[in-house]
Amino acid sequence: PSIINIRFISTALPDSWYKRLPSIDEKDIEEKAIKGSGPGGQAINKTQNCCQIKHIPTGIVVTCQQTRFLEKNRFLARRQLQERLDIYYNGDQSLVAQYKREKSERKEIKRIETKKTLEKKRAFKSEQDIYSNSNINDKLLDKTIE
Repeated sequence: PSIINIRFISTALPDSWYKRLPSIDEKDIEEKAIKGSGPGGQAINKTQNCCQIKHIPTGIVVTCQQTRFLEKNRFLARRQLQERLDIYYNGDQSLVAQYKREKSERKEIKRIETKKTLEKKRAFKSEQDIYSNSNINDKLLDKTIE
């Protein structure tokens, strides 16, 4: 069984993608509201705002304390559990993996476009420098000849 803390995971699928993830059967999960921990002092440590959900068939445990509110944390923990189950059952073909691949491909395309633009700017600037240097040299030659 793996324990996953939602605070440190940032897949953040678009909302429309969650409809395509496997649904969670309520009888297959065990949910607990536990006291929070970490930064925030007494306000966090005394309240039960941390949600822990365990998927019984797979043993996957998701803990969420992303917000101050238990209901919001329950919602976020269920979404995170959906993502983890998708990865568990589908591996590289999961929606989460597809989304990460798409995101990295877009990032790579953007990096290549930025590189091309930078090369064009450098070429233009060096061309302008050569042109301005030749004009300066021509003017200096004209002055020395006169």
